[in-house]
Amino acid sequence: MSVDGLGSTLLREVKVEGLDELLRTLRYTHEIKHGLLFTGQTIIDRLLEAFVHSDTTGPQHNIPPNAAPALSIDHGRIRSHQVPVLELVGTSSCSGKTQLLYHLVALSLLPSEHDGVSLDGRSSAVILFDLGNNFSIIRLRNIMMNYVQSSVGARSEPTCMETIDRLVRSSLEHLYVFRPQSSLSLLATLSGLQSYIFDTVSHVSANRQVGSVILHDLDAFLWQDRLEDAEDQTHDGRTLQKTTLLSSRFRDMVAHLRRLQTDFSCLIMATSSALSTTTYTRIEGLMMPTLPSHLPNAWKSIVTVRLVVQRDSVRKFPLGVSAEEAAREAGQRREAVEKSVFLARLDWSQSDNWKEETRNTIKALGEGWQFPFKVTASGVEFKIED
Repeated sequence: MSVDGLGSTLLREVKVEGLDELLRTLRYTHEIKHGLLFTGQTIIDRLLEAFVHSDTTGPQHNIPPNAAPALSIDHGRIRSHQVPVLELVGTSSCSGKTQLLYHLVALSLLPSEHDGVSLDGRSSAVILFDLGNNFSIIRLRNIMMNYVQSSVGARSEPTCMETIDRLVRSSLEHLYVFRPQSSLSLLATLSGLQSYIFDTVSHVSANRQVGSVILHDLDAFLWQDRLEDAEDQTHDGRTLQKTTLLSSRFRDMVAHLRRLQTDFSCLIMATSSALSTTTYTRIEGLMMPTLPSHLPNAWKSIVTVRLVVQRDSVRKFPLGVSAEEAAREAGQRREAVEKSVFLARLDWSQSDNWKEETRNTIKALGEGWQFPFKVTASGVEFKIED
């Protein structure tokens, strides 16, 4: 082989990496060593970590403290690593999914500590698309105030409350809420989001990581798009195209979200409402909840974890109960409703696609993987006392 030929062969074997890939590798290596933090809520992060480790690093994720990270990580897998996509699915109205979302947004915005007390916050920026126009900033602020106050054990002294109020206000400056009125408006906003983030003059979060991009009420435009589908596809009783407008728009949305994840390594989170009822399937000897998604395949293909959120039901009045009897039970029923617990369960409908390692890790976390929580005027409580 000639010198030129040998040089060409060797040159083709050289793998070129950009600075962005190098920084992504270093960041992911650091997160693997110190624990992956996606939401700040430990019980959810442990579940997401089970999927990430299974899909990217396999058994190599237990890195010894003194090991050289570059020798412990498969860089080819890191380059293909995707931050998880989390979907919260409510089984009915008042299911608790929005309240759980408030809590996760609060953790993403708040700092990691305040006055030397851990807050489990991420000090990140949050981009939220309020597609159903029902996200309450006032409710979020109250949850953040109560969360910080309970974490630091603050008293109701004016000086202390003013300090917490300043902390919460400064954190809320890094929440960016968009309210598109159609799926086309959503796509247009997503397409210009990268330019907006890089334009540091337009916002105050240049020194913060984009922690999450959230689509609240992802199915808000579902029926509007299906109606447009029906109008566009049908002519004289014949279907004119196989690819629906709805699926096309969801594919475009997913492409935009994937680009944002690649550029900013941010968590994608969405909420939606179920159209069917939860069923239970026996999987490996356990009864696991399954809730098929009604959203297009383009979205279902990128979701890492679906959590089915529902409220424990309170016994209804029996048939034939009189008005007097109902009035006598009103106080007890009100108390029962206030004490009722919400439950978030892992949806197992796509478990056939999970790796064996993922299944084993989830089973080790608990039967079927679920957690209860309570919603109060102060916020969300995860420690439920009997």
